[in-house]
Amino acid sequence: MKYFIVLLLVLYCGYYTNAVIGELIDVLGSITDLLLKNYDYVIVGGGSSGCILALRLSADSSNKVLLIESGSRSTGYFHGPDVIGTKGTLDGTTNTYTASRKLTKYEVPLYWQSASITGTKWNYAPSGIPKILGGSGTHNGMVFQRGVQADYNNWGVTDWSWTDVKPYFEKVEKILDSDLSGSGNHGHSGLIQVKEVGPFDSEGTNFLTSCDNAGLPFNSDFNSNTRDGCGYFQFNINSDGERSSPVQEYLETASTRSNLDILIDATVVKVNIEIELLTGNKVAKGVQFFRNNDPTTFYNAKATKEVILSAGALNSPKILLQSGIGNSTYLSGYSSRIPTVYSNLPGVGKNLQNHFLAFTVWNYTQCPIDRPTYYSTFTQDLVYSTTGTGILSTPGYSVGAWLRPNSSYADAENVMLVLPATIGSVTAFQAITLGISISNPAPNSHYLQLSASLGASLSAFYQSAPVISFTLLNQAADVDTLVRGIKESRRIMSYPPMSTLATPVVPDATIDTDLELATWLSTNTHPHDHWVGTAKMGYSNDTNAVVDNHLRVFGIKKLRVIDASIMPKLPHSLVHATVMMIAEKGADIVLADN
Repeated sequence: MKYFIVLLLVLYCGYYTNAVIGELIDVLGSITDLLLKNYDYVIVGGGSSGCILALRLSADSSNKVLLIESGSRSTGYFHGPDVIGTKGTLDGTTNTYTASRKLTKYEVPLYWQSASITGTKWNYAPSGIPKILGGSGTHNGMVFQRGVQADYNNWGVTDWSWTDVKPYFEKVEKILDSDLSGSGNHGHSGLIQVKEVGPFDSEGTNFLTSCDNAGLPFNSDFNSNTRDGCGYFQFNINSDGERSSPVQEYLETASTRSNLDILIDATVVKVNIEIELLTGNKVAKGVQFFRNNDPTTFYNAKATKEVILSAGALNSPKILLQSGIGNSTYLSGYSSRIPTVYSNLPGVGKNLQNHFLAFTVWNYTQCPIDRPTYYSTFTQDLVYSTTGTGILSTPGYSVGAWLRPNSSYADAENVMLVLPATIGSVTAFQAITLGISISNPAPNSHYLQLSASLGASLSAFYQSAPVISFTLLNQAADVDTLVRGIKESRRIMSYPPMSTLATPVVPDATIDTDLELATWLSTNTHPHDHWVGTAKMGYSNDTNAVVDNHLRVFGIKKLRVIDASIMPKLPHSLVHATVMMIAEKGADIVLADN
């Protein structure tokens, strides 16, 4: 009878130790530990940051670590449900294929758009952030790119200059390209494998030829400090042709350790804070969470050393606000749900930043007939299943450019991807899409707040989506920058061979003045999911700062934020590489401080 009750608890809570749910005997009895055990570290959020922290903090077997993720399983290793094929071996003698493991759409690079669009997501408009073990690292386009050196120097925070963060970028990365094997600009022994996948696509090769004819220089390393020219992107794709992200490279290893517990399908609503009688210090003691299948029942997990929020730039500030950490005047309007303000930090939820982009569509007459679109049903072919090569081992694109304001100004302001077909729709013609994104948006005042509704119950309040105030193109400078990007892309496309192979469709060639392009952009610009900045790192005299340079929340002991929230400013790049750097550096800081 005792084991039957424990079994019911296990099935109800979806809790598992050592992550892989192979034999149920591995988790019998462990659910009671969750409520009774004093963990040293409780990590909130199983995205890229959380996966890295889980590995690093559990490396010392004396540390008991709990990782809590609101989403469910993802990869084949974690028994994700979205299986699209297998990996295995082919017996050359008998011509018999033997599968060794399952693959989900979160591992096969060409499925990144399927994972992004059809995967489980939070209901936070206008974002599309995933709600799944592995977080955004499971569904992004896998472009691996750091910011320029000035980005980190301009953060203006002690110990976070380029010189300070470069070793952690190197710690993350293992560059696989032979021509960069001796490069001092890359890491060579990190866990995230990085490489180019081109040239393999005709549209990419043709585009680079047009760039050359248009006078845009070739950039042999998009992770150099030069943001100019055309070239091949580097992707976090491993030598087996699979996505290389923290859930695969960090958490799979960590999950085999007996001192790490992983809880999925659990949504943290607040940090439990106590005021010490003798010192008056406010101290994080753990977290409160509910199970997705019973949002009316709350549970508590205890942390003796630290609580670490790694829930991302939308969820970490939401949890802080619900915990009574934020602008005290603002939080007073929620006193029936948040009775105590523990730290008056007006910057929580402020400083919200993101890149945004426009997609222009072209009729590309040379597109191969068998070229898959992002909405085709991809066939798991034998070549990929056995060798990890072929188009499935790529994201479907390889090249792009850093676009100058004009042909004579040798400094870039927009980054552009050359994508096959269209994203979000299917065309009646063979198409390519040019995705043009501002690398350095103008200063703005975007922010995140709690829902205006107090909800019919506390659980309803906690489940309410935050209000994300992110107004696209409300700065004239950003409109002008994107207009220049479209015009520069058209200039490049006017050179052979693209000049004879592609014609603009969206917007068409009749929309060509600055005013016409600006008008088109007003309804055709989209946010990335590069949300950052909502728990800004800085100094106590900065009213918008939420954490110090050790990522400790001001006014609260034993509480840190380690994710994209802490970035003072967006880097001139996609953000995933920077997020992983922050997690690696943050882990070292935590271990040193403790």
